Amino acid sequence: MNKLFLTFLVAFVTLSGAAQITVTNLQLEYRNNPEGVDVVKPRFFWKLESNQAAQYQTAYQLLVATSKENLDKNIGDAYDSKKVKSSQTTQVVYKGKNLTATSQYYWKVKVWDKNNKASNWSASAYFSTGLYQKEDWKGAQWIAWKNQEEWAEKWWSNKEIESKALQFQLPSYFGSSMTLWERYQFHHDSPYDAAPLLRKDFKVTKKVKTAKAYISGIGYYELFINGKRIGNQVLDPGWTDYRKTILYATHDITNEVQDGANLAGVMLGRGNYGQLAYDHWGFYKKDGYIGQPKLMCRIRVEYEDGTEENVISDLSWKITGGPIIYDGPHMGEIYDATKEIPNWNLANFDASSWETVKPSPHPGGELVSQMCQPIRVTETFKPIEIKSKGNYGQWIDTGTNSSGWIKLRLKNLKKGQQVLIFYGEHEDPTSSGQPGRWQQMGYIGKGEKEEFAECRFSYKGYRYVQVKGYKTKITKDDVEVKIVHSDVPRVGHFESSDKVVNAVDDICRKSLIFNLHSIATDCPNREKNGWLGDVVTGMEFGMANYDLAALMTKFTRDIWDTQNEAGGMAAIAPANDYRTGRSSLWSSAGVHVPWYMYTYYGDTRLFDEYWQKMMLWVDYSWKHNNLAEKDGMFTEMYNDWVTPYDRTYKGGGKPGGNEVIASMNFYLVLKRLAIMADKLDKKKDKKRLEQQVKRIHAGIQKWAFDEEKVEYAGLKPFNEFLPVVNILALNYGIVPEKYKAQLEKKVVDNIVKDKNYHVWGGVFTVHSAYEYLPKNGYADMMHKVVVDEEWPSFGWLIKEGATTLPEGYNFASSDIHHFMGAVDNFFYRHMVGINFDENNPGFKQIILKPNFIKAMDFAKASYNSIHGEIKAEWKKTANGTYEYSGTIPVNCEAEVVLPNKTVHVKSGSFKFTVAI
Repeated sequence: MNKLFLTFLVAFVTLSGAAQITVTNLQLEYRNNPEGVDVVKPRFFWKLESNQAAQYQTAYQLLVATSKENLDKNIGDAYDSKKVKSSQTTQVVYKGKNLTATSQYYWKVKVWDKNNKASNWSASAYFSTGLYQKEDWKGAQWIAWKNQEEWAEKWWSNKEIESKALQFQLPSYFGSSMTLWERYQFHHDSPYDAAPLLRKDFKVTKKVKTAKAYISGIGYYELFINGKRIGNQVLDPGWTDYRKTILYATHDITNEVQDGANLAGVMLGRGNYGQLAYDHWGFYKKDGYIGQPKLMCRIRVEYEDGTEENVISDLSWKITGGPIIYDGPHMGEIYDATKEIPNWNLANFDASSWETVKPSPHPGGELVSQMCQPIRVTETFKPIEIKSKGNYGQWIDTGTNSSGWIKLRLKNLKKGQQVLIFYGEHEDPTSSGQPGRWQQMGYIGKGEKEEFAECRFSYKGYRYVQVKGYKTKITKDDVEVKIVHSDVPRVGHFESSDKVVNAVDDICRKSLIFNLHSIATDCPNREKNGWLGDVVTGMEFGMANYDLAALMTKFTRDIWDTQNEAGGMAAIAPANDYRTGRSSLWSSAGVHVPWYMYTYYGDTRLFDEYWQKMMLWVDYSWKHNNLAEKDGMFTEMYNDWVTPYDRTYKGGGKPGGNEVIASMNFYLVLKRLAIMADKLDKKKDKKRLEQQVKRIHAGIQKWAFDEEKVEYAGLKPFNEFLPVVNILALNYGIVPEKYKAQLEKKVVDNIVKDKNYHVWGGVFTVHSAYEYLPKNGYADMMHKVVVDEEWPSFGWLIKEGATTLPEGYNFASSDIHHFMGAVDNFFYRHMVGINFDENNPGFKQIILKPNFIKAMDFAKASYNSIHGEIKAEWKKTANGTYEYSGTIPVNCEAEVVLPNKTVHVKSGSFKFTVAI
C-alpha cells in the first residue's frame, strides 16, 4: 500500500508548477462551427487544458455576438453570461436574446481556475442559424420534373407489372438476380425517369457580404454554383421518414457567387424517397413515402449594404434528365456518359430546350436542419490484388470489407460500350449466394480516351469487385477504393499485447463505422435498414469508438417517428409501419439510445423531448404485449439474434421462446425510465414506473424462475441451461441477492464446463456477458472465451479471416454486422478500465477499474470524452506485478479501483505499481 501511494504522489509532484488554464475545442450542439442551426436554445461545449495537475474550472463567462468585431471588443450583444460560478463545460444552454433566422453568430469563453485566476479568452468560434419557420423559406416550394398525376400513373403501372415478376430474395423482391441492364430495360416502353438536372439563373448586382444555400433535395441532391460542386458530402440529405421529418442542409457559398450572372444547378437522386425495390419492409406500398425526386431550396445573398436577394425553388426553374438513367439504394445505378450535358450548370448555357419544373406535393414532414455530420468519402486507398477471370471479367480484391464504392478509370471505351461492375462480400461477386445479391453499378461509355465510373446515388457493402464488359487490363493505378459513411470523429483507440484481441477490436470498430449512413444500419449490403435490436446492442460500444452524439440525436428522432397514435413503434427506423407494436425488445432502442447519450455525454435533453412519447409507448406495451394470463411476460417478435443454437438447435424456433428476454429488457427499460423521470423531476411518473418495475419483476420471478434449479428459463420447454436469460437477469439486476452467487456459478460452469469456454448466445448475450462477467471477477475467463479459436467464438472469426463482424458466428449471411460488437465494451471498460460513473455520467467523474489479464503483457486505451482525452494503460513489469498509468482531463476526477485499493485522483497524470 505504501508503494502504491508513493508512486501516485510522485506522479503529481512532477506536474506541479505555474500553469495557465486554456479553453479549447469550442462546440455548439456537438459540432465545430455548425451551419444552419435551428435549435432555439442551443448548447455550448468546451474543453480545458493545463500543464498543472488537479486543475479545474470554478467559473466561466460566455459571450455570443452578432459580429466578429463586437466579439473582438468583448461585447456579447446577443448574450453575455457574465461570470457564472460553475465547473460546467458541457451542455451549457444559451440564455440570450432570441436567435434570428439566417444569421451569423460568434462566441468565445474564458474561465477561472481553482485559484480564481482567469484564463485568456478562447479563440472565437461561430455558428449560423437556419430557418426556424415556414415563412423563413420566403415562398420556396417543392418542385419536380413531371406533373404529379402523370408521374404517379406511370410509377404505379410499373409497380403492378413488377408485382407479377417477383423474385422472393433479398435485397428486394423484384429483380434481385437481374443485371442492371435487365432491370432498366424491363419496362422497355416506359423506363423509370433519369435523375433530373435543375438550373436557375440569378444575378448579383452589389458587393456580397455572405451567401448561403438552404437546400433539401430528396431522396439525394448535389448542388452546384457556377459549375462548382458545393461541399464534399455525398448521399445527402440523411434518410428520414419524409412524412414526418425532412432534413435540409446549409452551405456557405459566399466564395462561389460572382459579380453579374450566376447559375445554381442541382442534380437529384431517387434515394429512399420512392425506392425502386419491391421490398420486404413495406417501403413500396402506396401508403408509404413514395414520390419523384424533388427540390426545396432558398439561396440568400446578403449584400454589404444590408439588403438581400433570395433565389427560391419555384416554377421558374428549368429541368431535364441527366446521365444517371437508373438509381436506387438497393438496385444500384447506371451512369450513361453519352447523356452528359457539358456546361449544364454554367450561367452561359442555353437551356431554352429544357422543360419547366412542375409543382410537387409536399412530402408531409417537418423541414429541420441536418445537425449531424453528413456522409462523406473518408478514406481512399488502392486494392491489394487484381486479376483476370477470363470470360467472367476482371476481379479486384480491396483487402477488407467496407462500405462505399470504387472509382474506376476506364480507357478507350467505345461510345455506348456497357461496363458492369459487381460488388460482393464473398469472393465471387456474381454468385447467387451474395448477401446483397447482385450489388451493381453500370457505366455506358462516351468514347473518350479516359473515363471514370463511380457511384453517386448508391453505396455498397463489399470487399470484392468484378468488372464485366471491359477487356483493357485494369491496374492498381486505375482503381481508388473509397470508404463512405457518416463522417463522425473517431474518439477511441485500443491496443494490447494480444493480436487476437486487437483484431477483434478492429473488426468491431470497422463494422460499426461501415454501418453509419445517417442512420445506424444493420448491414451496408443487403438491407441497409435501421434495425433497432442492432442499435440496442451496438451503439453503446460505438460511442466508445466514435463521437455519435450529433448522429444519435438525429437518429433518436427517426426512432420516435415510427410511433403510431396508439404508442406502438416499428422494428426498424425509418419505417413504413413495419411490424409496429410487435416488438418491445427492438423498439426499446427509443429509450436505450437516449440513455447511452446520457451516460456518455451527460445529455438529458432527449429525455425531456421524447418523454411523452416514451410514456405512451410504455402504456402501449403493457396493454398490447403483456400476457394477461401471465402478467409480466411480454409477447415478442424477436429474440437473442444469431445464437449458436441457430445452427445446432433442431427443435425449430428459438430455445425457450421470446417472452422472457423481452420482459427482462422491459424491466431494464423501466428502471432507466424511472431514473430519467427523476432527472426531469416528474415525481408521479417516477412513482408509477417504480411500481411497474416491481410488477414486471414479480412476473419474471413467477413465470421464468425455477427456484429448485436456481435458474431462469423460457416459457417453452428446453432441455439445456439458457445462458441468455440468466446472464441478462444478472446484468440487469433482476436476480434476488440470495440466489445471485449460485446463479453466477451456473453461468460460469455453463461457459467453462458445458461449452468449453464458449458463450452460447447471440447479440443480447454478448452485450450482457462481456459487461457483467469481466466486472465481477471473470475477466481472465472472458479473455480466454474471446480468443478461443474453436467455433463459435470471436477468435474463430479472426482465424477464418474476418475483416469485419459477420451476422453471427458464420459467414453464411452478411459479413458486415455490428451488433455483436459489444464485446468491445470488455476491452475499453473492463480490460483497460475506462468507465463512466453511473451516478455522475458524462465522464466528468470517471471510474478507472482495470483487470490485469494474466495471459497478456499490456493493454492500453484512450477515449476523447466530451471533457477531454482520458488515457489508461497497464503493463506487466514482473511476475505478479503491474504498472497502471494514464491521464485525467482538466476539470475531471477519477476513482481508480485497483485490487484491494481505491484511490481518488484529480486531473493530470497518474501511475501506480500493483502487486497481485
